[in-house]
Amino acid sequence: MMKPHVVFILSDQHNPQIMGNAGDDVVRTPVLDALYEQGVAFDNCYCASPLCVPSRSALLSGLLPSRTGVFNNMQALPSNNATFVNALTVGSYETVLSGRMHFVGWDQRHGYEKRFVGDITPCFVGGDNEQEIYGDFKRSSGQNMTSIKKSGPGRSAVLDYDRDVVDAAISYLETRDDGRPLFLTVGLYGPHCPYIAPKELYDYYYENLEELPFVDQQIKSTMHPAIQRWYENRNLEAVTQEDVRRIRAAYYAMVEYMDTLIGELMEAIDQTLGRENTLVVYGSDHGDNIGEHGLFWKTNFYEGSVRVPLVLSKPDTFPARRIKGLSSLLDLAPTLLEFTGSPGLPQYDGISLMPYLGGGEDIPEDRHVIALCSDIKGDEPSAMIRHKQYKLVQHAGYEDYQLFDVANDPKEQDDLGTSEQHAQTIADMAQILDTYWDPRQAQEELRKSKIHFSLMKRWFDTVQPELVEEWRGDVKNNYLDLE
Repeated sequence: MMKPHVVFILSDQHNPQIMGNAGDDVVRTPVLDALYEQGVAFDNCYCASPLCVPSRSALLSGLLPSRTGVFNNMQALPSNNATFVNALTVGSYETVLSGRMHFVGWDQRHGYEKRFVGDITPCFVGGDNEQEIYGDFKRSSGQNMTSIKKSGPGRSAVLDYDRDVVDAAISYLETRDDGRPLFLTVGLYGPHCPYIAPKELYDYYYENLEELPFVDQQIKSTMHPAIQRWYENRNLEAVTQEDVRRIRAAYYAMVEYMDTLIGELMEAIDQTLGRENTLVVYGSDHGDNIGEHGLFWKTNFYEGSVRVPLVLSKPDTFPARRIKGLSSLLDLAPTLLEFTGSPGLPQYDGISLMPYLGGGEDIPEDRHVIALCSDIKGDEPSAMIRHKQYKLVQHAGYEDYQLFDVANDPKEQDDLGTSEQHAQTIADMAQILDTYWDPRQAQEELRKSKIHFSLMKRWFDTVQPELVEEWRGDVKNNYLDLE
């Protein structure tokens, strides 16, 4: 009997709260809601790093950034490190990637045999395709005020890219003649910024979003000093309440747009592979704060940034349920390899979720999950541990931690990092966190990373290497539809 097919849908920057199944009664996500209704949902899943490349490298390898050596978007997963995709191929699977995975360097596969639609972001360190991709919206995909101000109703390369990715995946499903079981990854770029969405959808959410995060400069001044520096590094002092409404309206609309595309993909799966023969996995590499705490994008450890959606759906095999125990994207590698009967990787920082997919057992309460961040935007490296109801965040170079009781303070408004009452909790969690990272070493590695980045950018400018598997849309399709 042939092994089951697996379709892995991986979006970019999807805040897990912006779905109907998460309790949001404004956003319209019927396709994702159906997946959650029929699947096993992991409601407390975290990425290993709230940034694209390190999160994806960790997901594919099953290893934390401290073991892959990939902490920011200017670093590459070594090609001699097997990914779970390599192992699936050895396990008799046809492995296909349609769309985004944000690989850096010459190796744009890392185990995938076939790829349709190259990446929307540059393949090489130092590469800059934003003028060609976004035109006048250049920089609007990054963490800066251009992203904030150039937002609203209209059209952007992100929408066109995801359309091409899904069309290519559907076309392949309808024409493939490979007799092996299929592992298909569909890599979407939405709802990643630019925060630009089709006008009809945008207008709906602009009118219907009532509860908005409040931008309060005075509250910002009471935040942890590392978060204050985070604001300064991105010049967010000028963000207005209208900016928050406009961005959230566009973001919600992009999530609905993505849901519609996923719906088309699900219909194609039904008609070709058959849902009864297919495990469908949906997840995202990290989230987006979209205005919470006056923050946007990612690269911090607030829930909107570091927590991610994750659902696995094969109703005839795994009864639908929601699992509250702590999980991680690091768990996907061992889970999928066990599910498919493929060879295992030599080591994992995650666990297989198979024991929790098939029965009523929950993930043990004493499990902890780790995430690390060391980006090049001027912030100090930081690390997070989530254990039971608490989340502890350490910022390199700062004496005080951040501590949140996520169960009783889900919006993370009460920082307990300097609370004497919680001193023992902080000490206990910090002791565990110390086994995963060294703040001083992280600072030194970041310093060296910036030197590498500077040299590689100069190399790229000098050599102008032939681009591999990068997507090019029509730059004229970037515009704001302003009345």
